[in-house]
Amino acid sequence: MKRLLAVGFGGMVGSLLRAGVYAIVPSSMGLWTVNVFGSLLIGWIAARFSYKSAEFRLFLSTGLIGSFTTFSAFSADWFRLLETSFWQGTVFAVSMTAASIMAAASGLAIGRRRGVQ
Repeated sequence: MKRLLAVGFGGMVGSLLRAGVYAIVPSSMGLWTVNVFGSLLIGWIAARFSYKSAEFRLFLSTGLIGSFTTFSAFSADWFRLLETSFWQGTVFAVSMTAASIMAAASGLAIGRRRGVQ
């Protein structure tokens, strides 16, 4: 039950943070911001908090970052772009996926650096 509550509370916080970013950053740039920054954070969290309790890690990763980032909005934007231009949709999908993977790898590397507390 504690794990379920941790995920739920993290999800609430992450959703509110995403809504805040969308209110500040217009259109698809808000989506880019949450997905790429969220990917950086998930890598960092994986490296820095591996020793913490399962509930705390679930709160941060599955709850907070899982609801902060959004694959469903990415998919919706991708299909919307594909309807207007195959190339624009393809560039959007490939570039966001690549940027998110690089951000996650960077977050992991930053989190693993010694001497950073």
